[in-house]
Order: sequence, then C-alpha cells, then structure tokens
Amino acid sequence: MMGVKRFFTLCLAAALALCCAACGETVSLPESLGVNASQGTVQDHWDGHGGFHGDGTAYWEIAFSPEEAAEFEESLQTVQGWHALPLDNDVRYLLYGTEGMEEAQDGAYISVNPYLTGKDGGPLFPQVEEGFWFFCDEQTGSYTAQGVMERPSQNFTAAVYDSQSHILYCGELDT
Repeated sequence: MMGVKRFFTLCLAAALALCCAACGETVSLPESLGVNASQGTVQDHWDGHGGFHGDGTAYWEIAFSPEEAAEFEESLQTVQGWHALPLDNDVRYLLYGTEGMEEAQDGAYISVNPYLTGKDGGPLFPQVEEGFWFFCDEQTGSYTAQGVMERPSQNFTAAVYDSQSHILYCGELDT
C-alpha cells in the first residue's frame, strides 16, 4: 500500500512542477529572426495559434534599455533578413495594408487590408520612422515578401525595430 501512496505523491509533485515551469516560462522569439533579444524586457506577448491546424497570429513586444539597444542594433546590421527602414512595398502591404483605394494592374480599384493584424483587426505594429525591419517567408525560407500575397495561405515572420523607442515588435502569421 505504501508504494501506491508514494506513486501518487510523485505524480502530484511532477504535475505541480510542470505547472510551475509553464508559469515561469520565458518567451522566446522565432528562430528565423536570427537575433538574441534575451537582454530585453518583454512588454507584451500573446499567441493566437489554436485549433487543429495551428493557424493564427503571435505577437512579441520587447523593450531595451539604451545600452542594450545599442548592442542589439549593431547585431541587426549583420544578420540575414534585416534591413534599415523604410520597408519595401510588399512588406509594407503585408504589415500595414494600403490607405484608401489602390489601382490594380487590370485598372480596377482595390483596398488592401493588412495581413498581419492585432486583436482589433488593425495593423499589428505601429508605424516606425527610424530603425530596422525583418521579413521571412516561412513557406519558402526566403527573406522576401514577393509573391506571398498571391498564395492561398501565408506563413511568415515579420519584425520592426524602433530605434527611437528601443522597442522590437515581432509577429508571426500562419494561415
């Protein structure tokens, strides 16, 4: 009988340890970013992936002290996929959509909403004037957004780093 009590006690201890580990879990950025932001402070993080197929959006917002920011910005200049702002047109459409109506190639007018959106349906990232941006098409492994909007599904990671506020905004979209 003592063996059964010990077994249940060990099971309960293991379950509690797993719960505690999940509560204290550190937030890690997508590997495709190629950067280490562990010295920053997580301001916001949520993951809307759910269901059987794992479709959804995830978001990270990480703030850096001025000293940490200088080191982080230096690292961005040497990592593949990172570029100084401004955004290229394809990435701009995916992150912010278009204001008003855009003329399509066939002469029709269309409105493009952002693909990477927050919980309110608006653009996930604020407009950033000075800093760096990143984009990785997770379906092809390329660092370009060319052709992503023409596909029936989009799977990409994007980030914008604001050099003025020292904040990194990162998002993932899986459809």
